[in-house]
Amino acid sequence: MTSLDFLSLDLARAGEGHEPAPRSPLEHALRWAGTEVEDSSQMGKLEVRGQLDGADLPDGTESVRLSPTRALVLCPPNEVGRVRAELRERFGHVVDVTGALAGIRVRGEQLLRRLTDLDLDSLPAAGAVARVPAIVLRDGDAFRIFFAQEYGDYVVEVVLDTAKGLA
Repeated sequence: MTSLDFLSLDLARAGEGHEPAPRSPLEHALRWAGTEVEDSSQMGKLEVRGQLDGADLPDGTESVRLSPTRALVLCPPNEVGRVRAELRERFGHVVDVTGALAGIRVRGEQLLRRLTDLDLDSLPAAGAVARVPAIVLRDGDAFRIFFAQEYGDYVVEVVLDTAKGLA
């Protein structure tokens, strides 16, 4: 176990009045939201560092290249433990950032263009969304946005306000 494994929900242990529970950091912010914004926070998010060129990743994962030696690997929440173990065997340095990053899925290119200056034809990319550092991926006619969970309420509020202005 590394010093950061306590961040991984599947490795967290109950004790001293704390009980690990999978809850979204956007739970409160999205309780009144309609279908404009979907919560993607529970998706597994693993940061991998190492020589990634030509590397095979575990089945059922999606990789977002952040630099030549750094990637964000996305996977279903129930697969985080298996994927993390496989990645550690191959690359060594893997940090589970599932709890650190919130995620949303929004529909509409016009909406996203009002939220960011990123080139939407060159996704995935890292940049500011609603003035918050984020990673943006295209998902058909929708976009997935991952950002520090501390900004969750703010980002959701700005996205919903912007969407309301387009209605």
